[in-house]
Amino acid sequence: MRLALSRLIKAGVPFTVTDVCALAGIGRTFIYSQKRPELTQAVLDARNQSVRAATTRAEDSLDTQTASWRERALNAEALVSSLRSGIQRRDEQVSDLTGMLYDADGVHLVEENTRLRELIRNLTRNLAESEKERTRLARSLDGARANVKHERERNVTQLFGDRP
Repeated sequence: MRLALSRLIKAGVPFTVTDVCALAGIGRTFIYSQKRPELTQAVLDARNQSVRAATTRAEDSLDTQTASWRERALNAEALVSSLRSGIQRRDEQVSDLTGMLYDADGVHLVEENTRLRELIRNLTRNLAESEKERTRLARSLDGARANVKHERERNVTQLFGDRP
């Protein structure tokens, strides 16, 4: 019986008294016999320790995975913020350039106007691309958040789903 108990402990997985009995080839009444209280206590202590160890491992794994998803979500949020500030700077630059279509004397500058219009087109194109990238990152962030939620639910189920 002690050999079966030590094998289960070395396996590092949670086990029950029934598992010990099955591996040792004995009945549960043998373990729970009042003639052997030290045997009963040893089996119960080992069982409780195996459950605690498995719970600790699962919690550590959950913490590691959650930290990874949290880091990805924070990186995506920082990039979205960066893209928004870039769009705002470009809007300001477009406004400044639009105001520069006339020289100090009020004369319309044809070549400068053409160059500035081309610059405005480029900035508008870049703005559209940045908006697409922001949308993609927002979707990625939503996906990362959904993954974190799913992973938490899965780990809670793993930790507590098998308990009565």
